Amino acid sequence: MNSEIYLLTPADLLSGDKDVEQFKASYLQALDGGGISCVLLSGTANNAETLKKAVETLQPITQERDIAFLIEDDYQNAKAFGCDGVHLNDAGSYKEAREYLGTDYIVGVDCGISRHDAILVGEAGADYVAFNNRRSLPEIEDPDVREFEEGGPKGLELLTWWQTMMTPPCVSMDDITIEIAKAHAEAGADFIALQTAVWSHPDNSTTAIIEVNEAIA
Repeated sequence: MNSEIYLLTPADLLSGDKDVEQFKASYLQALDGGGISCVLLSGTANNAETLKKAVETLQPITQERDIAFLIEDDYQNAKAFGCDGVHLNDAGSYKEAREYLGTDYIVGVDCGISRHDAILVGEAGADYVAFNNRRSLPEIEDPDVREFEEGGPKGLELLTWWQTMMTPPCVSMDDITIEIAKAHAEAGADFIALQTAVWSHPDNSTTAIIEVNEAIA
């Protein structure tokens, strides 16, 4: 399978209601589980200071383990803060982000379930595409594109289709549970996105990461 873990921080970490220093211990436990290739600082900060503090707290301990550290959408601050790159939620932002960051930074794109968007950004040089079945298709005016999208594979079949047809790596961005991680890996996901399964594990985040690594080995 050869899948690796793509870890998202808790959805509320940047809300201002969560103390990133208190979160740091659980974060380190997750990193200790091994097999993590990339971390995404998930969500949009309620203010610039919240984002800055989270990056300054988590980024160094991530990068010192040779794990890529990305932030979401804000490619300007990704560069300013010395992150490894950016994760975009809008395929239409890819060109602008790549021109700003250049080729030394990671630019990945969440394409939802849109094969059309994934092909466009993949061919344009995106470092990865993410498929996210929690997102619906955007409105499509072109009837040929609409037919292509609506008649295409969904769920796990979308991952398999991508691996068969395209070269850039793909992330299964469905906030995957430990129980279904193996199925996503077998379907063709290069990276398995984890969030709730790690931070809500009844034991601890280390155990969660170890269990996923065992499932996708």
